[in-house]
Amino acid sequence: MPENVYDEVEKVIAFEAARQEPRPDFPPLPEIPGGRYTSPEFFALEHDRVLAKSWVCAGRDEDLRKVGDYRLWDKLGVPLLLVRGQDDRIRAFYNTCRHRGAPVVRQDAGNTRLLRCQYHSWSYGLDGTLKGVPDERDFPCLDKSSRGLIEAACDVWGGWVFVNLDKDAQPLLDYLGPLVAELDCVGMAGLRTVHVQEYQVACNWKVAMDGFLEVYHINTIHPTNAGIMLDHKAAAMGLFEHGHSRMATRKRMNQGLNFVEFEGAPDIPTMPDFYRLNNVAYMAFPNLITPVEPTGFPVLLFWPDGVGKCTMQAIYVAPDWGNGPLPEFWNTFLPIFDQVLEEDMMNMAPIQRSLESGGFTGMMINYQERRIYWFHEEVDRLIGAADIPDGLAVPQLLSRFVEDRYDQAAE
Repeated sequence: MPENVYDEVEKVIAFEAARQEPRPDFPPLPEIPGGRYTSPEFFALEHDRVLAKSWVCAGRDEDLRKVGDYRLWDKLGVPLLLVRGQDDRIRAFYNTCRHRGAPVVRQDAGNTRLLRCQYHSWSYGLDGTLKGVPDERDFPCLDKSSRGLIEAACDVWGGWVFVNLDKDAQPLLDYLGPLVAELDCVGMAGLRTVHVQEYQVACNWKVAMDGFLEVYHINTIHPTNAGIMLDHKAAAMGLFEHGHSRMATRKRMNQGLNFVEFEGAPDIPTMPDFYRLNNVAYMAFPNLITPVEPTGFPVLLFWPDGVGKCTMQAIYVAPDWGNGPLPEFWNTFLPIFDQVLEEDMMNMAPIQRSLESGGFTGMMINYQERRIYWFHEEVDRLIGAADIPDGLAVPQLLSRFVEDRYDQAAE
C-alpha cells in the first residue's frame, strides 16, 4: 500500500471513531431482498454470470512445486486439472478427454510426465497438446493439433493460483486492481501454508460471507476474542472497482489478545506498522476474504454447494519457518481463530432458515455494513439489470464512493 494511502485510511479511522451522528453525505441503503439468498433462479445466475466469469482462487502454487505436479479442482462444479508444465507455468484444463469425455486424471494429485486417459489411453503433454492416440489409423479426420485439452484461464499472483472459466477474461492483475499494490508489502509469494480446513455450512454462500464483511457484530458474537481485540466503531471501509473492498479496524493494543503482541509471534518485516496497529481485511470479489496480519493469516474462500449450503475453506499462510518444527505460535493462533469461525457459523444455518421462512422481507444494511451492499451491486452489474428476477435487484448507489473517486470524509 502506498504511504499516502496509509495516512488517508488512518484519518478515516479517526473520523469514524469520533463521529457522533450519521455521515451526512452517505445515502440510506435500501433493503437487500431476502430472495437473493433463497431463489434457485438467482443462484443459477450467480454461478453463470458471476462465479464462472470471475477470477477465483484455487489454492497455493506451492502445492504444484515440480514440473509434472498436478491436482484436481472442482469448487465451481466443473472438473479442472491444474498442472505445472515443462516451462514451469501452471495451467488449468478441463479434466475431460477429447475422445469420449472420460476423465484424463482420476487421482486427486500426483506427478506425471504425460497425462494419459485411462479409458482409451489418449495421452496429452503437460501443456495440454494431444500426443498419442492408439490405433490412430482408424481416425482418418483426426487433427491432433486441434484436439488438445480445453484450457481455462489460469494465472498466479503472490503464490496464489487463480482460475477463470471465461476464456475472454481480463488479465488477473488488472482484475485485482489496487489490491496488488496494497498487498505487495506482504510478500505473498514467500509465505508458506500452515494449515487448511474446510467447514460445511447449511446456508447460502453469501450468508456465510456477509459475516466477514463487517465488524458490527463482534461485541455480541465474539465477546471473548475479536470483541476485545478490535474497536468496531474505529473502522474504515474502502470500496474498489470490480466489487473488491478493504476494512481497516483499529486494534485495542495491550489487551493481551492481539496476535502481534504474542511472545514469539512470527513477523513479516516488510509490512508497515499500519498492519500491526489495525486489523486490515481485504475482499477480492467474488468470494475471497483475508484479514492480513504480520504474523500470518487465513485466506477464507466461500464456495456454494447449492442454494442453501456452502463450504468455507480456510487456508492459513505464514512466514517461512525453515526446516524446523512449526512455530509454537500456531498452536495458540489456530484454536483461537477456529473459535472465532465457529462463533460466526453458529448463526448461519438459523439465518438461512429465517430467510426461507417467508417471514423475512430483506436485509436492512447500515453504514458500517456497506461492503455487503457493494458486493451485491457488483453481482447485479455482472448479471445485468435486464436479467435479474423481479423484485431481487439492488439499486446502484455506491459507485461514487469508490476510494479513488472521492475525498475522504476525514479531510
